[in-house]
Amino acid sequence: MRYKLTFAMGFAAGYTLGAKAGRERYEQISRTLHGLAESPTVQSAAGMLQAQAGKVVDNARATLMQKLPIGGGGGRDPYGPGPVPAMNGHGRGDAPPDFGPH
Repeated sequence: MRYKLTFAMGFAAGYTLGAKAGRERYEQISRTLHGLAESPTVQSAAGMLQAQAGKVVDNARATLMQKLPIGGGGGRDPYGPGPVPAMNGHGRGDAPPDFGPH
């Protein structure tokens, strides 16, 4: 609940300040951000961050696949253990469980 209230307050403050700033200020901020986004320095940094993020994701995926029972290690079936055989009755295979006096 605390996060919803914080989000709502932040949204309200941003909306109010944005409305008071006016269209000219919005256009100025927009031009500045577009110029910054097209800067070669920013483009280079974004490319390096994207490459690093890709490596992190690949490493996390490989680690996760090794730790999961369906991972590619140890000669295990890549699709998991398969369906569990049905039991006769409800457990040991001989009779349904007794839930006490009826």
